[in-house]
Amino acid sequence: MKETAWTFSAAVVLALMAHPLCMADAPRRLPVADAVVVKSVEYRPGVTLKRLVAEKPRKMAAYLVQIDLTTPGIGFTATERAPNWGEPMPDSPDFPIETECETTADFMRRRREAGENVGIAVNAAAYHPFEYPGIHRYAAFWGWNVSNGVPLSKGRNPRNAAMFILRENGRAEIASSLSPSETDGIEFSFSGKGIILKDGEDFDDPLLLRGGTAGSVCPRTAFGLTADGKTLILLVVDGRQPGYSMGASIDDLRRILRSEGCSDAVDMDGGGSSSLVVFDRKSGTPRMLNRHKDGLVRKVGLNFGITF
Repeated sequence: MKETAWTFSAAVVLALMAHPLCMADAPRRLPVADAVVVKSVEYRPGVTLKRLVAEKPRKMAAYLVQIDLTTPGIGFTATERAPNWGEPMPDSPDFPIETECETTADFMRRRREAGENVGIAVNAAAYHPFEYPGIHRYAAFWGWNVSNGVPLSKGRNPRNAAMFILRENGRAEIASSLSPSETDGIEFSFSGKGIILKDGEDFDDPLLLRGGTAGSVCPRTAFGLTADGKTLILLVVDGRQPGYSMGASIDDLRRILRSEGCSDAVDMDGGGSSSLVVFDRKSGTPRMLNRHKDGLVRKVGLNFGITF
């Protein structure tokens, strides 16, 4: 964890500030969806999969993974650096190449072929540049992102960024900032859009409130932790599909995560990026649990895998 650069070009800053994630958006309080668990399955010891649905005040469908981090044999992996890491992107030279985009299912498939027993995978950090429906080969990130102990983000200061963190000693945390000295010993770190729960209370992260979807209902991915840091919750909510699932508000995420015992939580990359994949042991192939609008499964810049 010694490789750290703190430079960040003005052009990249301006590009990021022009992105919808950084545009002003006053928070709106919407009626909270009344989600209930309709199915709960033990995927393996220490890992439970749940399906949730709500009928009012709008339709919502979600999947949730509950992971006991103290369970022996559970490990983690994530998207690695691109081979040409640090070079300017050919089509967006103001951004450095950090990772190569791929679907969450392709990430699982590729890592399993490399010998990693990835059983669950989810999309994680928001990335740039982004153009609908997600056509760039490469990704760059805002905030402090680390994969398998190797920094992914070139020149990003870890201060003032919502982060999900797993340290080498097995401790998990959700942090709003880190000093450079606190980056030592981090095995994984993923930058989120903003913290939504802090010490059991609602938290309106200024980072999130600058985002274009803070007060809306849309597909979402969120990570939550229990107060003792021993249980990790991965939550993916489908959206923008009338008759099936309209999506979730930030308050919807809070209610679901709090009901699972979470005291801290962060809103991760959402929209069409939201993806939750499990390895189907019967068919021997990755299976997407959630449903994407129009069947369009997006390639994303950073995926997170649970290994067994």
